[in-house]
Amino acid sequence: MSTNPLQIRRRTPLPVMAYAVYLYFSGLSLRRAARALRLIMSRSHVSIWRWVQRLGPILGSIGADPREVRRIFIDETMVNLGGTPAWIWVAFEPDLRAMLDFHVSWRGNSIDAYLFIRRLVRRYGRVPIHTDGAGWCADACGWAGVEHIVYDRPLRNLMERMVQYVKDRTEAFDDLFPVGGRGLASGRAFERMHNWLSAFMFMQDFVFEDGDLERPPLGWREEGMPSWLNGPRPILSLG
Repeated sequence: MSTNPLQIRRRTPLPVMAYAVYLYFSGLSLRRAARALRLIMSRSHVSIWRWVQRLGPILGSIGADPREVRRIFIDETMVNLGGTPAWIWVAFEPDLRAMLDFHVSWRGNSIDAYLFIRRLVRRYGRVPIHTDGAGWCADACGWAGVEHIVYDRPLRNLMERMVQYVKDRTEAFDDLFPVGGRGLASGRAFERMHNWLSAFMFMQDFVFEDGDLERPPLGWREEGMPSWLNGPRPILSLG
């Protein structure tokens, strides 16, 4: 039997938490999401932020079926976190049109590229890695023992649009609740951003409709989904 990881001292029903997080990621600010939630239950915008932090790592553990991943596209972008430059690396499967994973670092170099690619290999196997040709990714693929391919212009444009969208949403989140720069312990800063990105990735993959597919990129599987998600499933199927 699967245990609900959010049972301990939960005063807000899980479907309500899921609905608030859905409202926020659908494009509302935290304050507007809190106002919309008042029709059901009065909770502050800070509560919704905390729910994103709590749900993020749980939702982030649910992803694409490794058997369906044929190739992985990687791109990175520099963002401003708490006034300090940082890098977000994004992995995308273009055939599924799904985000697969992400990595946050204070640097953009071959070592961080390798750490990210090594994690992707462990999760999805040694499928070809496609990049824009950045030298550090080519080095990292060699170290990880995977094929490195430079993607063409149309696919590069697709990746650049997606990564820019991730960057814009990430910096908007940081403007409201700064994760802090190097002055704050890196582990704590990255934990907050990691939790937010995990929830964001789940929503993009399983909840919100892709304009070209006219459905979410990844279908809600009967197999491999935690049973405790059955409660908020109708809410998370609103996309």
